[in-house]
Amino acid sequence: MGYGRGAVSPLRWSWAVSQLVRRDLKVRYKNSVLGFCWSFLNPLMQIVVMTIVFKYIIGSRINNFSMELFTCFLPWLFFAQSLNDGAVCVAKDNLLVRKYAFPRVILPIASITSNLVHLFFGFLVLFAIFLVLPVHFNVYFFWVIPLLAIQFTFTLGLVLLVATLQMYYEDIRFLLNSVVQLLFFLCPTVYTVEQVMESARLSPLWKELYILLNPLTPLFIGYRTALLHGAEWPVAGYYSYLAVSALWALLFLGVGLLVWRRYEWHFAEVC
Repeated sequence: MGYGRGAVSPLRWSWAVSQLVRRDLKVRYKNSVLGFCWSFLNPLMQIVVMTIVFKYIIGSRINNFSMELFTCFLPWLFFAQSLNDGAVCVAKDNLLVRKYAFPRVILPIASITSNLVHLFFGFLVLFAIFLVLPVHFNVYFFWVIPLLAIQFTFTLGLVLLVATLQMYYEDIRFLLNSVVQLLFFLCPTVYTVEQVMESARLSPLWKELYILLNPLTPLFIGYRTALLHGAEWPVAGYYSYLAVSALWALLFLGVGLLVWRRYEWHFAEVC
């Protein structure tokens, strides 16, 4: 991969990314009997456990809890795993970084794309379940595509930041694990946004900030609504919230690219 710092053709970019994605997928399931089956077995097992805990022990009042959870939990796993893998994507390929001059941004893109493949397999299982359960497909199903595009953009921006910081501060990946776990409960995954909006303990301002300050919240609302509830958006002005989420994604991507370009050619020195 004899790339310099100049422009690289889109064809060579896509080839490089595809090769790294293939390698990551092979390495992840090397010597595994079930192989890619773990892409959907792992989330299925977690969803079963959470359904037992939140539905039958805690007593969640959400109808069809497991499917409501499934539609948001898959994108959440994509986000969390992409951050964890992306944080070490440069350090993991330190030999490649030291030996060749190529656009380093290919590494985080490939890392996130490999997790996007796992998300795809997870959605295949979700759609198979839809065929068994009384869940009807509707035209709003295609909202998943722009929602994924926004989430990919937001995730890439975050990965560019944490991967750069990780090269200089080893504590980042440990801090990241804690932040990701906390963020899980700030997203409407095991509960719905309707429960937040109907809460008497939160002021209208906090309810508004809950949606506006977390770019993932409008996305998860969108996944759940598009896949299960058609056009019945649970919050008024949803498209405005989604636009804010897209702006957050572009902001993080812009900042991430600026930081990344400032330090990417020094990675070989600190690997």
